[in-house]
Amino acid sequence: MATEGGDIYRRTQKKMFDNMYGALYGDPKMEREAQKTLEKLEKKRRKPEPAFSIQNVCWFISSIAVFYYTEFPLAVIYDRRVKRLWLNIGLILIMVNITIALFFIVWLSYIKKLKSDEWEKRYPAFIPVATFCFVIGAVCVMIAMWPLWSFFTPIILFTLFMGFVVVVAVLPGVC
Repeated sequence: MATEGGDIYRRTQKKMFDNMYGALYGDPKMEREAQKTLEKLEKKRRKPEPAFSIQNVCWFISSIAVFYYTEFPLAVIYDRRVKRLWLNIGLILIMVNITIALFFIVWLSYIKKLKSDEWEKRYPAFIPVATFCFVIGAVCVMIAMWPLWSFFTPIILFTLFMGFVVVVAVLPGVC
């Protein structure tokens, strides 16, 4: 899956490079120089960021701290200031987003062996629907939690979201 994205990136990069320097290709020296530049760019592109980078560790630690000090689960479950209607709508929309993601990742990638480049071709509406559901769901959860933390609500929810993203990104490398 990662090489497919890399192939697309390389083809796009080569096409852009050819368009920019196509007129200079008459000279073999310029063509070799252009190829060397393209290879240097490719080497830079190949270096993946390690799963346990300093940014990921900081997001993970800060999300644990926010989760602990805000007593997030207790606040969501028991606090009477939470607007339950907005919370339920937001959680349903976020679950729709997660369901679409699981459909793409588990069903299409692992079970059906469909490449990620073909997802949009076969199911063109799913990615916009998932994006819409996540954005509206996040806004609904923010409205629901606003009475608890007021203007800290977006910061708290974003920090928790980034911790979740870091954990999900690290899981495939661990398993």
